[in-house]
Amino acid sequence: MQYTLTMLDSHYGDLVRLLMTDRTREHAAYLMCRVSRSDSDVRLLVREVHPLRDEEILSASPIHMKITASSFMRELKRADQTKQVFLFVHSHPNGPDRHSEQDDLEEKKLFATAYIRIDNPGPHGSLVMSADGSIKGRVWMRSGECLQIETIRIIGKRFRFHHNNETVPDEHFFQRQVLAFGNPLQSVLKNLNVGLVGVGGTGSSVVEQLIRLGVGRITVFDGDRLDESNVSRVYGSGTLDRGQYKTSVAKNLAERIGLSTQLATVSEFITFESVARKLRECDVLFGCTDDEWGRSILTRMAVYYYIPVFDMGVRIDSSNGNLRSVQGRVTTLLPGGACLFCRGRLRAENIAAEVVEATNPEAAAKLRGEGYIPELPTRAPAVVSFTTAVAASAVTEFLHRLTGFLGIERESTEVLHLFDQTRVRTNNVAPDPACFCTDHALLGRGDSSPLLDITWREEQS
Repeated sequence: MQYTLTMLDSHYGDLVRLLMTDRTREHAAYLMCRVSRSDSDVRLLVREVHPLRDEEILSASPIHMKITASSFMRELKRADQTKQVFLFVHSHPNGPDRHSEQDDLEEKKLFATAYIRIDNPGPHGSLVMSADGSIKGRVWMRSGECLQIETIRIIGKRFRFHHNNETVPDEHFFQRQVLAFGNPLQSVLKNLNVGLVGVGGTGSSVVEQLIRLGVGRITVFDGDRLDESNVSRVYGSGTLDRGQYKTSVAKNLAERIGLSTQLATVSEFITFESVARKLRECDVLFGCTDDEWGRSILTRMAVYYYIPVFDMGVRIDSSNGNLRSVQGRVTTLLPGGACLFCRGRLRAENIAAEVVEATNPEAAAKLRGEGYIPELPTRAPAVVSFTTAVAASAVTEFLHRLTGFLGIERESTEVLHLFDQTRVRTNNVAPDPACFCTDHALLGRGDSSPLLDITWREEQS
């Protein structure tokens, strides 16, 4: 089990302003967090940043700080009342980029008190911000044991990851890539766990590109098996693979490429709660599924868990072999940004129809005949060049969020490819104030019962 922390770029900006504007002495702040508990990690999700009041600082210098006990007690009470976990953050403007021996002594007493005053299992912890803006963290257990926070994620216009124990990549295979982006990106990629939902035309192309970029771990989700019509666009597949799970084809592809990417497979649909829970273990998600039900779940994951999602699709308007238009889309879903509902990419009636179709086909047929639910689309046209181009665009957006190589002016959250017009457009839509994605009570909410506060289909036996 590892412990990690995710904060928004706005939270990080608040900490820099509060802790690092004046570097003549140490400064401190408090964080309130919700928690996500999965099989592999306990993830702290920052929701609030609280500064110290001036009168609460008894003394401070570049290498020490003493604050009032009432300051701690106020924040412990707040954490208890709001059912959140508590983090103490302070700066080392001229000191080490880690906790000091004095920190060890003081924090042991503080967090022993925290577990008495806060009626939840925690874990509670602390962060140290160094002069260069880097952050190191740890959590304190009820037993008094202290454990490192292995990964700190900062999610916003750019994605930043601070790893306590980085896995060093074998850069021999990535020499040309290092020439383009430098060594730091390769280390970031090696330490990521990227989730990918749907490994058909776009998804399989994304998988291949992520492997060849050097992503350390990829988890693919898809309950479909390969059929004859998939072979023309699913990377890694062949005519003899018919009937295999698409996830198995992706795993075979990763093994054949041999660049040490660990590829985990989940051969089930994320519309089951037990499957969707596994999405929480990912750092970034790619949505390559055609169904609106699955995409609505990914949309909520971005809001509840601060996990950015690159959602994509291709639409071909064709009749009797007469191709009228080809459009591709890559939408970056970020906490606090416009979701797929805001953009009109998802419709509640279509999701309802998919739910009924999957859970009760006989009832769906009856309701459709009576006009209560819309017709679901039949198999749509698909061409490998278009799905590959959209997949490459999504991976490019991913690289931009990690490096900013497209420039600081580039803040668009959607890329539209109008293939038949040889045009590319971008936009940055404001969220709808009436949409769930703007509800601050849901932003970084983390675990809830049921997951994501929605009703799930009956689990498979």
